[in-house]
Amino acid sequence: MIKILTSGDSHGYGLFGIVEGVPAHFEIDVSKIDEALFLRQHVYGRGKRMSLESDHVQVLSGLWQGKTTGAPLTFFIKNKSTTPPNEESSVPRPGHADFAGMVKYLFQDSRITTERASSRRTAMDVAIGEVFRQALEKLKIKVWSYTVEVGEVRANVDGVFQNLSLKDHPLLCPESKAEKKMMIEIDRAFTQGYTLGGKVKTFVEGLPIGIGTFNSYENRITSVLARALFDIPSVRGVEFGDIEKTYVLPGIQYMDEIETKGVRATNHAGGIEGGMANGERIEIVLFVKAVPTQRKSLKSIDMKDGKEARTSYVRSDTCVVGAISVISTAKVSTAIFRELIEEFGSSTFSELEERVEDYRRKRVIPQ
Repeated sequence: MIKILTSGDSHGYGLFGIVEGVPAHFEIDVSKIDEALFLRQHVYGRGKRMSLESDHVQVLSGLWQGKTTGAPLTFFIKNKSTTPPNEESSVPRPGHADFAGMVKYLFQDSRITTERASSRRTAMDVAIGEVFRQALEKLKIKVWSYTVEVGEVRANVDGVFQNLSLKDHPLLCPESKAEKKMMIEIDRAFTQGYTLGGKVKTFVEGLPIGIGTFNSYENRITSVLARALFDIPSVRGVEFGDIEKTYVLPGIQYMDEIETKGVRATNHAGGIEGGMANGERIEIVLFVKAVPTQRKSLKSIDMKDGKEARTSYVRSDTCVVGAISVISTAKVSTAIFRELIEEFGSSTFSELEERVEDYRRKRVIPQ
């Protein structure tokens, strides 16, 4: 069983993560973790905070000569910006955790709730998830994500894996023409003082048929993935497969008919049927809301006296859709690897590889 605990605040000493249950003898490429952290920070649309930080992960325990030992892994990412950018505020921002957090915990300073509710904490999710993405790659399972929509600009993305660089694709969108239009929209939003949301698409390829279950609601692969993805602060919706066709097409057209070797002519279900992977590529769409903090003030109340008030501006991003593509890859990788450990649990990584391959070998589709 994989157990994960993260802690740390947006402007505290740093972010911490402890991961228990990773099999021994898996070699982690720490430089790739830093690359993923860089992508999260520097994708187009991020704000001034990203220029203040230069995230670098330290693995403080659980490694011996670069390989896991089976002991808990301890991760640390130091904050450079340790001081909140604003003074005490009793005016909650609409769309953020401020209002509910202040009421629940009896705070009159919105910054206290913001410190942990901030998406800054997702840096640790990316660090941990990159380890699992590397592990899945060794198991012949690929996980990747793209920006597919910002505001009203939509890209035509076929889902074929591409290793995108920020130099060529600043928004991590593979369709350059649409990406340039998205960047223009982000620039316009920044100039006029508002923020933008959009959509991210995440793919999983190579997951063995049957991972997940129909036996219990919490272990259906859709439940496992949705729970992980809804933990990303800006994600407001998760869609599996082609939802537009799910409720529009008659069933006889929507169902993915099974052909020779178990291959499907279509993939409307997005690679999941009955709570389990069906062997096709898993396709997930994330609906990302606009960042709550606006440079233009919004109507709110002062929690000290209940009177009408206007929100003040705190430095923020203009659009986090590109960053969510990095975070989504990490969160899905983590969720999938945990499922594999539940299914094939082992003490060493080579044992895990053997068990996954043995499972694949014994479940060959008749020809």
